Amino acid sequence: MVLTDAVPLVVAAITVIGGIVQARRKRPLTREIVKQDVELLGLLPEDSEARRVLAAHVDATVRRIVEEEDQRTRDHAGACLAIAFLLIALLLSLVSVGRGGVWWWLTAPAAVVGLLGAVGLGQDAVPRRRDAHGRPL
Repeated sequence: MVLTDAVPLVVAAITVIGGIVQARRKRPLTREIVKQDVELLGLLPEDSEARRVLAAHVDATVRRIVEEEDQRTRDHAGACLAIAFLLIALLLSLVSVGRGGVWWWLTAPAAVVGLLGAVGLGQDAVPRRRDAHGRPL
């Protein structure tokens, strides 16, 4: 396999990843939903049961935002390192397939580095509560 054979696969992967990122970006954020709920709350009559229910929901959502979401962070350095590991694994795999012959042995380190990158990305790219040193709680 020549490296130019892999170009359509890389372009397709970039397209799929871009589509996933765009789909996730269009979801309204929790704070935007709360803002819309507060605006709706102002339009409801004072003595309405729906107003009391919506006010309780807005209150609970704001409490959850303050307690949970503001304390969850990503480890950007770890995520970048994990992505670098995944790219190295991809490069080793492409060289192994492209050169053939005795180069097949590169699949072993590619698998190990890819596994480390996948685990690291799953651990560091997901927002979690972390201590002062950035370790997940």
